[in-house]
Amino acid sequence: MGKAKLRMGSMPLLSEVADNFSDIAADRCGCCVVQRCVDVAQGDTKSHLLNQIAANALFLSENPYGNYVVQYVIDGKIPHACATLIQNLQGYFVSLSMNKYGSNVVEKCLKELSNDQSVGIIIEIMTSRDFLTVLQDPYGNFVAQTALRRSQDIGQVHDTLVELILRHYPFLNSHPHGKRVLARARDFKNNNRPFKI
Repeated sequence: MGKAKLRMGSMPLLSEVADNFSDIAADRCGCCVVQRCVDVAQGDTKSHLLNQIAANALFLSENPYGNYVVQYVIDGKIPHACATLIQNLQGYFVSLSMNKYGSNVVEKCLKELSNDQSVGIIIEIMTSRDFLTVLQDPYGNFVAQTALRRSQDIGQVHDTLVELILRHYPFLNSHPHGKRVLARARDFKNNNRPFKI
Protein backbone atom coordinates (compact mmCIF):
# COMPACT_ATOMS: atom_id res chain seq x y z
CA MET A 1 0.00 0.00 0.00
CA GLY A 2 1.46 3.35 -1.02
CA LYS A 3 1.76 6.32 1.29
CA ALA A 4 -0.97 8.21 -0.58
CA LYS A 5 -3.45 5.35 -0.04
CA LEU A 6 -2.44 5.07 3.59
CA ARG A 7 -2.99 8.79 4.08
CA MET A 8 -6.40 8.77 2.41
CA GLY A 9 -7.59 5.76 4.40
CA SER A 10 -6.20 7.04 7.68
CA MET A 11 -8.45 10.05 8.27
CA PRO A 12 -10.88 8.23 10.64
CA LEU A 13 -7.93 6.75 12.53
CA LEU A 14 -6.24 10.14 12.82
CA SER A 15 -9.46 11.69 14.14
CA GLU A 16 -9.86 8.88 16.67
CA VAL A 17 -6.27 9.32 17.85
CA ALA A 18 -6.74 13.08 18.21
CA ASP A 19 -9.99 12.61 20.17
CA ASN A 20 -8.52 10.04 22.58
CA PHE A 21 -4.96 11.26 22.51
CA SER A 22 -3.82 10.90 26.15
CA ASP A 23 -5.07 7.34 26.53
CA ILE A 24 -3.62 6.20 23.23
CA ALA A 25 -0.22 7.92 23.59
CA ALA A 26 0.26 6.43 27.07
CA ASP A 27 -0.43 2.89 25.90
CA ARG A 28 2.25 0.34 25.02
CA CYS A 29 0.94 -0.13 21.48
CA GLY A 30 -0.78 3.23 21.23
CA CYS A 31 2.47 5.17 21.45
CA CYS A 32 3.57 3.50 18.21
CA VAL A 33 0.23 4.35 16.60
CA VAL A 34 0.66 8.02 17.56
CA GLN A 35 4.17 8.07 16.10
CA ARG A 36 2.88 6.62 12.83
CA CYS A 37 0.05 9.17 12.81
CA VAL A 38 2.62 11.96 13.14
CA ASP A 39 4.33 10.53 10.05
CA VAL A 40 1.24 10.32 7.85
CA ALA A 41 -0.85 13.27 9.06
CA GLN A 42 -0.81 16.44 6.99
CA GLY A 43 -1.88 20.04 7.34
CA ASP A 44 -4.33 20.89 10.12
CA THR A 45 -4.52 17.28 11.29
CA LYS A 46 -0.77 17.11 11.81
CA SER A 47 -0.76 20.51 13.54
CA HIS A 48 -3.57 19.37 15.84
CA LEU A 49 -1.71 16.16 16.69
CA LEU A 50 1.55 18.00 17.39
CA ASN A 51 -0.33 20.53 19.53
CA GLN A 52 -1.84 17.65 21.53
CA ILE A 53 1.62 16.20 22.10
CA ALA A 54 3.01 19.58 23.17
CA ALA A 55 0.05 20.29 25.46
CA ASN A 56 0.54 16.93 27.18
CA ALA A 57 4.34 17.02 27.11
CA LEU A 58 4.88 16.77 30.87
CA PHE A 59 2.44 13.88 31.35
CA LEU A 60 3.85 12.03 28.34
CA SER A 61 7.48 12.62 29.35
CA GLU A 62 6.92 10.91 32.70
CA ASN A 63 4.99 8.01 31.18
CA PRO A 64 6.64 4.65 30.35
CA TYR A 65 5.24 4.79 26.79
CA GLY A 66 4.34 8.42 26.27
CA ASN A 67 7.98 9.48 26.60
CA TYR A 68 8.66 7.74 23.29
CA VAL A 69 6.10 9.97 21.59
CA VAL A 70 7.82 13.11 22.91
CA GLN A 71 11.24 11.80 21.86
CA TYR A 72 9.86 11.00 18.41
CA VAL A 73 8.71 14.57 17.90
CA ILE A 74 12.10 15.86 19.07
CA ASP A 75 13.85 13.49 16.65
CA GLY A 76 11.63 14.87 13.87
CA LYS A 77 13.08 18.34 14.49
CA ILE A 78 9.93 20.20 13.49
CA PRO A 79 10.91 23.68 14.74
CA HIS A 80 7.54 24.95 15.99
CA ALA A 81 6.68 21.61 17.60
CA CYS A 82 10.02 21.39 19.41
CA ALA A 83 9.81 25.01 20.55
CA THR A 84 6.34 24.46 22.00
CA LEU A 85 7.43 21.23 23.70
CA ILE A 86 10.39 22.97 25.33
CA GLN A 87 8.22 25.87 26.41
CA ASN A 88 5.74 23.48 28.05
CA LEU A 89 8.51 21.53 29.80
CA GLN A 90 10.31 24.65 31.02
CA GLY A 91 10.48 24.65 34.80
CA TYR A 92 10.25 20.84 34.92
CA PHE A 93 13.63 19.79 33.54
CA VAL A 94 15.05 19.18 37.03
CA SER A 95 12.23 16.86 38.10
CA LEU A 96 12.22 15.18 34.68
CA SER A 97 15.97 14.57 35.00
CA MET A 98 15.29 12.48 38.09
CA ASN A 99 12.45 10.50 36.54
CA LYS A 100 13.15 7.15 34.88
CA TYR A 101 11.29 8.11 31.71
CA GLY A 102 11.59 11.87 31.83
CA SER A 103 15.38 11.66 31.99
CA ASN A 104 15.35 10.06 28.54
CA VAL A 105 13.35 13.00 27.22
CA VAL A 106 15.76 15.53 28.77
CA GLU A 107 18.75 13.71 27.29
CA LYS A 108 17.05 13.62 23.88
CA CYS A 109 16.40 17.37 24.11
CA LEU A 110 20.04 18.04 24.96
CA LYS A 111 21.31 15.88 22.11
CA GLU A 112 18.93 16.92 19.34
CA LEU A 113 17.80 20.51 19.91
CA SER A 114 19.57 23.75 19.02
CA ASN A 115 22.43 25.16 21.07
CA ASP A 116 20.18 27.89 22.47
CA GLN A 117 17.51 25.41 23.54
CA SER A 118 20.11 23.07 25.06
CA VAL A 119 21.78 25.92 26.94
CA GLY A 120 18.41 26.94 28.39
CA ILE A 121 17.86 23.42 29.70
CA ILE A 122 21.39 23.18 31.12
CA ILE A 123 21.08 26.55 32.86
CA GLU A 124 17.73 25.55 34.37
CA ILE A 125 19.29 22.39 35.80
CA MET A 126 22.58 23.83 37.03
CA THR A 127 20.99 26.88 38.70
CA SER A 128 18.44 24.77 40.54
CA ARG A 129 18.74 24.32 44.30
CA ASP A 130 18.38 20.60 43.52
CA PHE A 131 21.46 20.50 41.27
CA LEU A 132 23.43 18.27 43.67
CA THR A 133 20.44 15.95 43.94
CA VAL A 134 20.38 15.66 40.14
CA LEU A 135 24.10 14.80 40.11
CA GLN A 136 23.54 12.06 42.70
CA ASP A 137 20.36 10.68 41.18
CA PRO A 138 20.37 7.27 39.39
CA TYR A 139 18.87 8.95 36.29
CA GLY A 140 19.94 12.55 36.81
CA ASN A 141 23.63 11.68 36.71
CA PHE A 142 23.20 10.52 33.12
CA VAL A 143 21.46 13.79 32.24
CA ALA A 144 24.37 15.70 33.79
CA GLN A 145 26.89 13.65 31.81
CA THR A 146 24.95 14.34 28.62
CA ALA A 147 24.88 18.05 29.50
CA LEU A 148 28.68 17.99 29.89
CA ARG A 149 29.14 16.35 26.50
CA ARG A 150 26.57 18.53 24.75
CA SER A 151 27.87 21.81 26.13
CA GLN A 152 31.55 21.23 25.38
CA ASP A 153 31.34 23.17 22.11
CA ILE A 154 29.13 25.90 23.51
CA GLY A 155 31.79 27.56 25.67
CA GLN A 156 31.03 29.47 28.85
CA VAL A 157 28.08 27.33 29.93
CA HIS A 158 30.30 24.23 29.76
CA ASP A 159 33.05 25.82 31.85
CA THR A 160 30.49 26.92 34.43
CA LEU A 161 28.92 23.45 34.51
CA VAL A 162 32.30 21.78 35.04
CA GLU A 163 33.18 24.19 37.87
CA LEU A 164 29.83 23.72 39.59
CA ILE A 165 30.22 19.95 39.50
CA LEU A 166 33.79 20.14 40.84
CA ARG A 167 32.62 22.33 43.74
CA HIS A 168 30.51 19.41 44.91
CA TYR A 169 33.52 17.08 45.07
CA PRO A 170 33.04 16.11 48.75
CA PHE A 171 29.45 15.04 48.05
CA LEU A 172 30.17 13.25 44.78
CA ASN A 173 33.53 11.54 45.23
CA SER A 174 32.23 8.48 47.07
CA HIS A 175 28.62 8.60 45.89
CA PRO A 176 27.71 5.65 43.63
CA HIS A 177 26.06 7.85 40.98
CA GLY A 178 27.67 11.21 41.64
CA LYS A 179 31.19 9.90 41.16
CA ARG A 180 30.41 9.19 37.50
CA VAL A 181 29.56 12.82 36.81
CA LEU A 182 32.55 13.96 38.85
CA ALA A 183 34.87 11.72 36.82
CA ARG A 184 33.55 13.19 33.56
CA ALA A 185 33.97 16.74 34.81
CA ARG A 186 37.49 16.04 36.13
CA ASP A 187 38.52 14.38 32.85
CA PHE A 188 37.43 17.39 30.91
CA LYS A 189 39.03 19.85 33.34
CA ASN A 190 42.36 17.99 33.55
CA ASN A 191 42.74 16.75 30.00
CA ASN A 192 40.42 19.02 28.06
CA ARG A 193 39.38 15.78 26.37
CA PRO A 194 36.22 15.98 24.25
CA PHE A 195 33.41 13.49 24.77
CA LYS A 196 31.25 11.96 22.11
CA ILE A 197 27.47 11.96 22.45
